[in-house]
Amino acid sequence: MLPGLAQHIDFQPAHNDYTRGFLVVNKTDPTTVYGYVWEHTLPDGTTTWVAQPDATNHASRIAGFQSREWAGEFLYEREWPRFVHREDAKADALPQQGCTEHTPCGTCSLCEPDLAHRGIL
Repeated sequence: MLPGLAQHIDFQPAHNDYTRGFLVVNKTDPTTVYGYVWEHTLPDGTTTWVAQPDATNHASRIAGFQSREWAGEFLYEREWPRFVHREDAKADALPQQGCTEHTPCGTCSLCEPDLAHRGIL
């Protein structure tokens, strides 16, 4: 392990319905949880460590870490993106000028699934 790697975090055994792994917690305050890491075996027999924001079965995952320390350090150093569902009128606002529900602009990411559904793309 590299000097200084994972010096602020500790690992507590944990699991969900599919994996056994570790909660990444603050070394001085174990009630502060940064996420969950677990080792995944690939079809070729090699393994990779996976980081996710919590231990739930449906959490987003980032794979490819060489060790649980690297995965834990990633969770400690980075804030996982949080998506907010808006309930106001701007929640359904389309990003492109001239792009409406009935006349899509054809260039924005919101239009692409609609155009593909209609067989245009």
